[in-house]
Amino acid sequence: QGESDNRNQQKMEMKVWDPDNPLTDRQIDQFLVVARAVGTFARALDCSSSIRQPSLHMSAAAASRDITLFHAMDTLQRNGYDLAKAMSTLVPQGGPVLCRDEMEEWSASEAMLFEEALEKYGKDFNDIRQDFLPWKSLASIVQFYYMWKTTDRYIQQV
Repeated sequence: QGESDNRNQQKMEMKVWDPDNPLTDRQIDQFLVVARAVGTFARALDCSSSIRQPSLHMSAAAASRDITLFHAMDTLQRNGYDLAKAMSTLVPQGGPVLCRDEMEEWSASEAMLFEEALEKYGKDFNDIRQDFLPWKSLASIVQFYYMWKTTDRYIQQV
């Protein structure tokens, strides 16, 4: 205190969660349940989601992935851990917020192309992109790979 801070504040890390927040673990867990439900509802309202994931079960599974939980935790933090404010942020006036990750952005045929390319090239993501998925960015392919590794499809191939 009392000393000047010459560091570039734009480059400093940003606090995204306060472990000393006023909420109990039970309240946080309840909020995460609501966030998953909102994510499922958002997918039901979104035409492109209902085409890719036609069943409620698949939509609910997608809403339970990390992207939805990260959004929920960020929403709590940005709203000062005020549950009422955070709830209203999950469902603003235009409708529920839909959060998607790479697993949802890829079609079934793109995922099959990826698996075929992975079998041919291994983890050479540049060749996979060049020969199988040139419309995808390298970052998208790498991110998809690490999410794909957490699926049953990966376990079946190992």
